[in-house]
Formats: sequence, C-alpha cells, structure tokens
Amino acid sequence: ADHVGWAKVYEKAQKGAPDALKVVGDEGEPARNPVCKSILSSIAGGKKGADIRAQFESAPYGWSGDAVDGGLQVLLVAGLIRAQDENGRSVDPRELERKAIGKVMFKVESTTVSTAQRIQIRKLLQKSGISAKQGEELVKVPQFLQSLMELAERAGGEAPKPERPDTIFIEEIRLTAGNEQLLAIYNSRDDIATRIEQWTDLAKRIDQRWPNWTVLKRLMGHASGLKDVDVIQAQVNTIEQQRQLLDEPDPVSPLVANLTQLFRDELNQLKKSWDSQWEMGENKLESDPNWQQLEQEQRYELRADQQMIQASIPHISVEGTSSILNTLDKNGLQALRDRIAAMPSRYDKIAYGAALIMEPEIHPVSLPQRTLRTETDVDQWLQEVEQVIKEALKKG
Repeated sequence: ADHVGWAKVYEKAQKGAPDALKVVGDEGEPARNPVCKSILSSIAGGKKGADIRAQFESAPYGWSGDAVDGGLQVLLVAGLIRAQDENGRSVDPRELERKAIGKVMFKVESTTVSTAQRIQIRKLLQKSGISAKQGEELVKVPQFLQSLMELAERAGGEAPKPERPDTIFIEEIRLTAGNEQLLAIYNSRDDIATRIEQWTDLAKRIDQRWPNWTVLKRLMGHASGLKDVDVIQAQVNTIEQQRQLLDEPDPVSPLVANLTQLFRDELNQLKKSWDSQWEMGENKLESDPNWQQLEQEQRYELRADQQMIQASIPHISVEGTSSILNTLDKNGLQALRDRIAAMPSRYDKIAYGAALIMEPEIHPVSLPQRTLRTETDVDQWLQEVEQVIKEALKKG
C-alpha cells in the first residue's frame, strides 16, 4: 500500500486496463493482491466508498487515498465488486469519478465471470448494435435489455401484425444484478441470439409492409358506397382478425391495387359527369339574355355565390394510388356526387340572379307537382300551370 505507483494504478484501471497492478510490481490476480484482498474482505455485504476510505486511511492501516481508490478501481475492473449509485443503478467503472467514490455503494460479487464468458457476452451485445469494451459489459446491460424490448415492440403488436413476442425472460434478467446478470445473459446467449435474428427479420418485414396497410386503411375510409367494396372489406377484416400482414403471398398489395382501380373508374366517371353538367350549365348561361347583359364583375359574384367559379372546380387526379388518395382527402366520393347533383340547380340560381339584376320585379313561381300517367293528366296539369303563370304575371 505504500508503493508510490498507486495513483497510476488508479488511472490505468479507470481506463479499463485489466493489468493495472503491474505499475506496483504485481502481475498476479487482483483477488490475491494484499491491498485489493484487504479491501475486498472489508466490503462484505456492502459498504460505501466513504466508509472504506475512512477505514484504510486511518490507523492501523494509514494507507494513501491513491492506494484505496486504486484498489477499488482494480476490483471493479476485475468484476470482483460492483458499484451502485444512490438510486441502486450500476456505475460504469470508467465513468466513476474519484470525487464520487465516497457516495457510491460497493458490493462484493458472489459469482465471477471469466474472460471467455465476457467475450461471448460482448459478441451478443454487438449483435444488438451495442459496442462494449473489456470491463464494460455490466454497465451496457441496461442498454442491451432496452434494445431487446424495443426490438420486440417492432416485431409484433396491433393487428394485423403478428402478436408481440414474449419478453418475460428479459424481465427475469432485469431482476438480477452484477455478475449474476452477466451469467444469466451468458447462459441464455444462444436463445437470445436466435430471438434477435428472428425479431430483426420480423421487424424488417413489418416495416416493409406496414405502410401499404395504412394506405389500404385510408382507401377503405373513403370507400363507402363504392361498387363491389363489400368483398374487399371482408378480405380486409380477415387479414386484420387473423393477423395476416406477413403472409405469403402478400395479401395487402392486391387489395390496394383493386381499390385503386375502382376509385380510378369512379373518379373518372364523376369527372365526366362534372364536365357534362358544367358544359350544359355554361350553354344555358350563354343563351340567357339577362346573363349576356351583365358586367364581368356581376357574373363573377353570381358564380362565386354558387361556388361555380374555376377555382371551385374539384381537382381530380387518378394517376396513381397517392394522387387518388390526395383527391379523396380533399373531395370525398359522396361530396363529389352531391356537388354534381346540385349543379343544375346552382346554374338555375345563377340565371335567376341575373334576371333579378336585369329585371328587379321578377319573382319565382312554384308550379304544381303531381305524377302524370296519361295525356289527360298532362293536359290538366298544363291548364293549371297556365293559370298559375297568368296570375303571377299580374304581379310583375
């Protein structure tokens, strides 16, 4: 303990060097070094760094702080003891600052992990993308277990994904501590490695297919009233209920393609109907004498009131699934149908508005309504209409 090299022992051990004791001329096992052995014996069931320092820096030992801290650091790197912070979390020996040693709780490891075992553990950590140097295995375990949990979350979940994998074994490992935790991982390394491979494959395949599933659900959200959609809805329900997202062949893509074509046909038909109604309405206005006499500003105002200006024309794009979805998000099928059905009456209102401007005394006449089955019915109805109109003419 009186050797002047203990400060350097601490520095080397703090960097993770397993042979730090060479500085004080000891090339043996840390557990057999007199200083380390004495510290190890004093820790017993657990002791704070401040208490360990107080014990060995006073009589009858009278050791330097370098010797005490160096011995602790060597024991940590060797895996003979573990350090826990005030919240019970394991502390990385390389991140343990000397000023914090007094607050740390040191505990003796009841089991030991060999160098060969640690190598296998580091390889397993690497399989999850976690790099650990010699002596860092224990402090990397929480990150490793969390990465396993996150991978399990990605490997299953809500339907139609496969069910989330069982992760009870991860929780069981979390309940252990220190070298026992490392040995639990080592003993299950083959099973864990297999799970990592399987879960990674599942997560990758889910990531590839999930976007198409969300597209299918978006399309179905617009499919009310679409021809033949009931058959597709039944297939969608089956995929969801039986969690068939990853089935081969892919059950989702054909449905997306079928729906896309159904929507394309429907939207093309609606576009044709819109253009037809627009042309008929425009022809009506062009032949209306009142409309012809209006100023451009007056025409625009009448059109705008009925949403029949160029800017109000729905943009219908059917090039692909994405453009169809954009069209549907802005103009639902039923909304388009309603607008087309309303176009004749909207043009009538525009013409009526033009007449009101040019002839303020004009007023609408409600004609009698009934079902006409015979020519006699027609003649009688025309007589009634004639009388209604003649009466209306007396008022303007």
